[in-house]
Amino acid sequence: MRCETILTLALSLLALDLGAQTPPGEVILPGDARVDGSIIHAATNAWKMIGLTPGGRRDDGGVWKDTIEIVDKGGRPVIRRTQIDAGPDGTTTFITEADQQKLTPIRAEVTTPAGMHRVLSFEADRVHSVVTSAGRAARESDIAIAQRVFDFNGGMFGLLIVGFPLQKDFSASFPVFDPRKGLAWAKYTVIDRERVPAGKARFIDAWVVEVQDPVRLSRMVFSLTKEPPYVIRLQEVGEGKFWTFEMM
Repeated sequence: MRCETILTLALSLLALDLGAQTPPGEVILPGDARVDGSIIHAATNAWKMIGLTPGGRRDDGGVWKDTIEIVDKGGRPVIRRTQIDAGPDGTTTFITEADQQKLTPIRAEVTTPAGMHRVLSFEADRVHSVVTSAGRAARESDIAIAQRVFDFNGGMFGLLIVGFPLQKDFSASFPVFDPRKGLAWAKYTVIDRERVPAGKARFIDAWVVEVQDPVRLSRMVFSLTKEPPYVIRLQEVGEGKFWTFEMM
């Protein structure tokens, strides 16, 4: 059954719409009145990462830790999310900032085990990128965007969807930043509300939401709540494995 799930998730990637044009159907844009990040408050969380190969082998992926803070920047409440991915190959750190109310991105920073450090600064018509690596000069560039975007892959991930409308069978596309071409369209679909594991023999009612990500060419299934700690569970295909992030 699990191997069939891996195959189903992998084949679904072929259906992703990678175009930059506005897709048909429901669309959620930055500034949409339906987006409400004011429900997001300070919280901490941690997930154990387990990878399942098509042959059935279980691999330990380490621990992913999450800290959400609400900070003041010039009288403006801002979400600052710090995530630490401590895996077998080293530690990757994400530090992401977004407007608390509208979830519009401000800054996204990532540091990898190889020593690559990237900072993205979001503006209305462009994203300024600064990339530094050990022993190399910093590389700066401005990546044009045709319209405002949300930050998904820079570090907001499922927390972004928490502030979107969540009701059974609702589906919408939303613009996200793509470092290769500026703008891409992701899509989320609310599958149902289910009782899911929430660590330490606990279970919680959560919205099960599928996100099709055109940047990493992945299909992610989140279990989300409108209350802390917000992101309860994640399942996705990556590196030839079916990954599960289970709350600790």
